Amino acid sequence: MKRTYYEILGITQAAPQEIITAVYRTWMYALKMHPDLGGDESLAKEINAAYDILKDPERRAKYNSKMLKKQKASFSTEHRRAPRFRVNAEIAVMLQGDEDWRRALTLDASAMGLRVKSSFFVEIGTHVTVAFEGSVSEAIESHVKWSKELADDQFEFGIEFFSPVPDILKRLAA
Repeated sequence: MKRTYYEILGITQAAPQEIITAVYRTWMYALKMHPDLGGDESLAKEINAAYDILKDPERRAKYNSKMLKKQKASFSTEHRRAPRFRVNAEIAVMLQGDEDWRRALTLDASAMGLRVKSSFFVEIGTHVTVAFEGSVSEAIESHVKWSKELADDQFEFGIEFFSPVPDILKRLAA
């Protein structure tokens, strides 16, 4: 994995300009990393590249922004609390204060929750009871984490279980 410029210099992202310059000079001269002083040329190139970007406030801001975008993209795909699986299974949903079960389609599932498509809107934070095919006795208590409107009077929402459900795929397949 490629190191960040901050890691190359051994500083934090919050380091002020004076520290960046002092660390650079320490690396190149006091620690004799400069090739003319017997240092490794490839390491000196890395240090110079890092310093070149981080010493200029404008270039540093662009670099930080680029780093943040990469971290967000990485976080959204790699840092799930539980593995998510695509499914296509009907469930029954009862909203808090309702007495009727409504049909919805599960799009994907994990031990922590479901992504659901429905013909009805559900507000964020709503308490929801989820039941599976022919099994109201094994209903799961949960709440709506997010909700959005799709085209053609369809809605999608994320359900987060109050406690993990490790056998969720088995329940959906029944």
